[in-house]
Amino acid sequence: MPNYGIPFETTTDELRAFRATVGDTNYETVTPPMGHPEWTADYVMFSDLEAEAFIAQGENSVLRAAGWAYYALAAQAALKGASVKDYDLAVDTRTRAADLRLIAQNFFDQADAEDAGSEDAFIIVPTGKQCEPWPELAPRPVCGCRGACFCGRS
Repeated sequence: MPNYGIPFETTTDELRAFRATVGDTNYETVTPPMGHPEWTADYVMFSDLEAEAFIAQGENSVLRAAGWAYYALAAQAALKGASVKDYDLAVDTRTRAADLRLIAQNFFDQADAEDAGSEDAFIIVPTGKQCEPWPELAPRPVCGCRGACFCGRS
């Protein structure tokens, strides 16, 4: 089944970053399908539609999208895993799914580390009021200030 898409050199930055991250930059130039004259590339691993779906699933994080892509590859590998032995030749693809899951988890861990180091943090800062905490259900003054009122509501 062909993996149609726009050639790597002319695609969007987001798709280019995704393809570079998962190693899906090789393609063959093909005759585009009906209705999509821009799809002149046949990629090895993922079509543009699949790549865009992974990016959406990863909430626009290229690393999370790569993780979801490798989980999809792991599922395919698990379905096709087999062990064949014939005289002096042995081929075992049963562990390939586990290896692909480890790669996917690595991408998710990198995305988590990137999120943890981002500037979008919730920081609690003092507001400048000099009020102290008051015991629950205890009668309290209108503003809750101790001694002289600092908030302007005496």
